[in-house]
Amino acid sequence: MDATKNQRSGAVNPNQQRNMLIIGAIIAAAAVVAMLAIVISSNNVVSGRAEGYDSLPQSRTSDGAFVLGNPDAPITIIEFADFACPHCQDYAPTMHQLIDEFVVTGKAKLEYRMFISGADPTYGPYVAQLAECAEDMKPGSFWQAHDTLFELGSRARFNSTTASTLADRLGLQYSALLSCAEKADQYTNDVRVGDSLGVASTPTIMYRIDDGRPQFVNADGRVWDRGPVPYEILGALISTAQLQ
Repeated sequence: MDATKNQRSGAVNPNQQRNMLIIGAIIAAAAVVAMLAIVISSNNVVSGRAEGYDSLPQSRTSDGAFVLGNPDAPITIIEFADFACPHCQDYAPTMHQLIDEFVVTGKAKLEYRMFISGADPTYGPYVAQLAECAEDMKPGSFWQAHDTLFELGSRARFNSTTASTLADRLGLQYSALLSCAEKADQYTNDVRVGDSLGVASTPTIMYRIDDGRPQFVNADGRVWDRGPVPYEILGALISTAQLQ
C-alpha cells in the first residue's frame, strides 16, 4: 500500500535517492576533471611552445631583427611591438596562435621588431635590452625571453626584479645580463626602421612577400597601419601567399 502511494505521489524511495546522488557525484567529478584537463592543456601550450622553439629555425636579419620560422616561407609577418605596451601584451596570444598555426607549419616567418612606444619610458627600453642580451648570452633563447617578458609585463609593471626573474627563468648569469644590457642597442635600430616605414604605434603589423619591401596589411576595407590586425585577416593573407 505504502509503495503504491509513493509511486502515485511521485515520491522517491531511498534506493532511488542513493542512485541519484551517486550519478550526481560522478557528473560533478567528471566536470572537475574536464576543467583540470583544460587548465593543464592551456599551460602545456605555453611551456610546450617555449621548449619547442629549439626545433624551429631562428635567425636575424642583416640589421639584427629577430626572425622565427622557415627561411623559405613565402611571407614574413613583421610585428613592431613593445614588451611594456599593454596593447601588445593583449595581442601576444594572437601572435602565439599565428606561430602555432603558420610558423610551426613552415607557411610563414615571424619577424619581431622592438619598437619602444613610450608606454613605460624607463623599463620599455630596458627589457628590450634584456631580451637582446638573453640571445647574446644563450643563443636560441630570444623567443623564450620574448614570451617570459610578455607574461611578466601582463601580470604587473616591470621593475627592478625583472632582470633577476628573467635570468632565473632562462638560466642566465644575473650580473652578466645586467652588464650586457648596458650596451645592448638593437631596439634603437628597430625604432629607426619603424620610423622609416611609417610605424606610429604598437602593436603594428606589416608583412613582406619573399624579399620585397615591408607593407601594411590592406584588407577589410582599410589599411591596417596601426593597431592589432585581426587574426582571421592575417590567416587569409598568409593563405593567399601560399598560392603566389
